[in-house]
Amino acid sequence: MFENIVGHERQKEILTKSIKNDSISHAYLFLGQEGIGKFKFACEFAKKVLKTENLNNNPDFKIIRKREDKKDIVVEQIRKELIDDIYIVPATGERKVYIIDDAHQLNVAAQNTLLKTLEEPPKYITIILVASNSSSFLTTILSRVNQIPFEGITSGVLKNYLIDNFNMTLDDSIVEYVDGSIGKAINIINNNLIEKYKNIDELYKYIQNKDIIEAFKHSSNIKFNDEDSLDYLEFVLYKKNKYNCIKIIENAKNRLKFNGNYDIIIDSMLLRLIDNIEEE
Repeated sequence: MFENIVGHERQKEILTKSIKNDSISHAYLFLGQEGIGKFKFACEFAKKVLKTENLNNNPDFKIIRKREDKKDIVVEQIRKELIDDIYIVPATGERKVYIIDDAHQLNVAAQNTLLKTLEEPPKYITIILVASNSSSFLTTILSRVNQIPFEGITSGVLKNYLIDNFNMTLDDSIVEYVDGSIGKAINIINNNLIEKYKNIDELYKYIQNKDIIEAFKHSSNIKFNDEDSLDYLEFVLYKKNKYNCIKIIENAKNRLKFNGNYDIIIDSMLLRLIDNIEEE
């Protein structure tokens, strides 16, 4: 069971036991950082609950996500996609499963509407909330779901996965950066970011040595035109305990979001980093 899932052995054990003992909860919260496989795990669990290997067009399975034209998952969406459907008995089996992806985006009104269902659920439903944090949830929601915490997989499992599926490895610094997130690692590979991150590691050395000329020359080959690159530079500084420089990166991110002049923003960032970096 859960053969398609890499890692998360404790979660497999808990949910396999609930299926075998016929003690499946009416509501779960799969909680953990982005990119570690929570949604895939939820889908695999749904297959076991519904006793099917194909969720496509299954009338007893539904995924609910934030609409592109909305800031949050709103009450109207919960009513239409979940409440209006939930009291219709299963069409093909004994249960119905609903996955609310990125459920931390549920606004308060939507949560209050969902709460009524969680308080008095039909016996045949299972709702799985998939979320990267719990801070946005009402305490009444948290008290009525079975929380399943997810963590990143170990670096060893991650490295083996990348060798088996991509025939490649990542530097230890990048492995540490993805923090056990397969999704993050795959994104780095698919978007050809490995060389860029290696260049950022090299750039840090010039910043640390306060070598302005080489820092500027090296930065021209990086192009910090995606937030991932600035996130990685921020990670390198944090790893080196250069906490006084983190705000400089955050400031550059914010200025770029407002379409500021790229060259001026990055040049200013580098000068401030070199000026504020503490010698080791």
